[in-house]
Amino acid sequence: MEAASWITVLGRDQLTSEDAAKFKEWLGQSDRHKEAFQSLSVLCGELSILKELDDVATATIEAMPPEANYLPRRAIFAVAASIAAVMVVGGAYQFFQQRSLLQDAVFATVVGEQQTIELVDGSSVQINTDTKLYVDFSRGERRIQLARGEAYFDVVKDSKRPFSVVVGDRVITAVGTAFSVRKRKNDAVEVTVEEGRVALAALATAEGRSDIMQTVLRPPIAQLSAGQSTVFRETVEDIKQMPAPELQRKLAWRQGMLAYSGEPLADVIEDISRYTDIRIEVADQALLDRQVAGYFRAEEVDASISSLALSFGLRLEYLGANHVRLTEGPS
Repeated sequence: MEAASWITVLGRDQLTSEDAAKFKEWLGQSDRHKEAFQSLSVLCGELSILKELDDVATATIEAMPPEANYLPRRAIFAVAASIAAVMVVGGAYQFFQQRSLLQDAVFATVVGEQQTIELVDGSSVQINTDTKLYVDFSRGERRIQLARGEAYFDVVKDSKRPFSVVVGDRVITAVGTAFSVRKRKNDAVEVTVEEGRVALAALATAEGRSDIMQTVLRPPIAQLSAGQSTVFRETVEDIKQMPAPELQRKLAWRQGMLAYSGEPLADVIEDISRYTDIRIEVADQALLDRQVAGYFRAEEVDASISSLALSFGLRLEYLGANHVRLTEGPS
């Protein structure tokens, strides 16, 4: 780019002695400078320009009358300056276009918070409560590391740059689709696809490396299509095909709702606990298998716990400001 800049400077109608001196100094600093300038000279079709420019500073200073301040140069460098300008503008456009597709960022929500972010490629991510993720978009790949929590990804199609969500040593890859990923307890990953398809695979870390962004993708072990959901541990559990109403309940958190239709109380408590700092204790472990059905507002956790107890004949005891217990029997 320096060579192109000098061609532009030397192509002006008038050249100052100071510019000529600086150019000669720059040209003599390195053979690479001469080679770069010679390459541009060839592009301009002026193979003799380099030699002439190599002497321009001395010739300008020696030949210039004391009262003269400028030396006309436009006739020699008009074509060179035009081409250099095109190269500079074109190169800058390509550079910034590529840069606009890169992203390196961290996003997080606190307990009870949700937010939606727009990524540089046009994709969007809806982040659920108590979630943290890292965005790492390179020229060849769009990768997100989900450190904790849950997120819904609406992915813009780009076949040259697959979109991957990494959770531990597992990865969910899509090109253009909409799906949710949740990091559950016991190192399990739950994946639900609303549109398109995703591939499930594992990552192999290079020997001596622990950086998740430097791992190698193994061959896919399963695929999910629209309406399907599974839990992904070391292997992929049974893939479940969900009817539309069940899929809507599964993703109801996106509208601030928690919806259930026969899920065990243990799962419901795990869900609700993500939206509050209140510890929910169940005195009788047998209650954890009781099936729950209903809708609860995620932002109204206290009311949800009370409604849960009332609806299923459970007794709710307050053991402290942030500690409740559910037992058998009415409140």
